[in-house]
Amino acid sequence: MNLNLLLQKSVAGNSLTEEEAYFFMISIMKGEVTDIMLSSFLTSIRMRVETSDELVGFVRAMRDSCVKPPTGKFEFDYLDTCGTGGDEKKSINISTLSALTLGSMGIKIAKHGNRSVSSLCGSSDLLTALEYNVTVNHEEAEKRLIEKGFTFLFAPHWHPSMKFAAETRKQLGFRTVFNILGPMSNPFSPGFQILGVYSQELLPKVMHVLTRLGTKAAIVCNSLDGFDEFSIFEDTKYLLYQNGEVTEHLFSPNSLRLENLSDNEIFCQTKEEAVSLSTKILSGKVLTGSHAVALNAGAGLFLMGRVSNILEGYQSALGHLKSGIVLEYFNSLKN
Repeated sequence: MNLNLLLQKSVAGNSLTEEEAYFFMISIMKGEVTDIMLSSFLTSIRMRVETSDELVGFVRAMRDSCVKPPTGKFEFDYLDTCGTGGDEKKSINISTLSALTLGSMGIKIAKHGNRSVSSLCGSSDLLTALEYNVTVNHEEAEKRLIEKGFTFLFAPHWHPSMKFAAETRKQLGFRTVFNILGPMSNPFSPGFQILGVYSQELLPKVMHVLTRLGTKAAIVCNSLDGFDEFSIFEDTKYLLYQNGEVTEHLFSPNSLRLENLSDNEIFCQTKEEAVSLSTKILSGKVLTGSHAVALNAGAGLFLMGRVSNILEGYQSALGHLKSGIVLEYFNSLKN
């Protein structure tokens, strides 16, 4: 294949095949694509919108290029709760807090994440502020999953080849296809995944990638008020993949019977405010954000077969949060 011809094809408004997309992304990961070519390529995709087959090819290439877990494969099921970000909600980091909640409830979590790009407080920003070391070596990260049931996979440590695209992405200054690819490129290739996306149009595309690449079960969600996760304010549309079948659903927060919700208990203006709210939620104080965390953790309990529906999962997770056990568990991870 020829990179120039593939670039011309994309710039002309034509999508690439899965194998062409794989070749182009592998070339990026090898440092064989110049900054100008990469800039043109990413811009062309943004203008015409990526296809499902292109996403499969891109993700395959990123998974093939990343550092693999030292042990290889694990003999247990584990979950990732990484979302695309980009919803511009300025909320607390719900996916990270729900991951910690699930970890404290016995669900093994391999949380893939990075520093903040579009949010106030990215997953690594939050964990670092709470004194959890996100930059441990690969062996230690794997050991944490096996022994503690929770590990954080700091994207730059596992995807060193992304350095070849970093400066171009920064210079472009707009959301690119890489924002979608990150959550699907967990180096541990989890069999179970909850993936929030920033637009309804991405739901079937992202689910197509997950099912093509061997995921056992998954939820891909986006709320009608724009969250890239389950919302406690408006209905959330989600696709569920179980037993080889994809089904479409709508979750209504009315079933939670929530009252007196306060925006300043979930939305933040500064990183410090986000960290403060997160600490209160982990310690057991019931805030508006606690319900959002419990709801998304409840979706995880449902996906992993621990409860019969998301509402039951929410109730179980909220009770766990109230008890303060999540903070105790998190402190044990740090020690």
